[in-house]
Amino acid sequence: MTRKDYELIAAAFKRQLAMKVDKAEHDVLSDLAEDLAGEFLALNPRFDVNRFLKACGLS
Repeated sequence: MTRKDYELIAAAFKRQLAMKVDKAEHDVLSDLAEDLAGEFLALNPRFDVNRFLKACGLS
């Protein structure tokens, strides 16, 4: 995957999290983003998990 792919995915998460979602929905999106970040890291050891999660709108 390329940087553009990661940015596109992070932007989709950020848009969804910016909507008024309840806590359960937020938790599901957060867990999914963290799971994907782990998979991306497994595919690319240089992948920056914290940067991705921040781009997703998560701290």
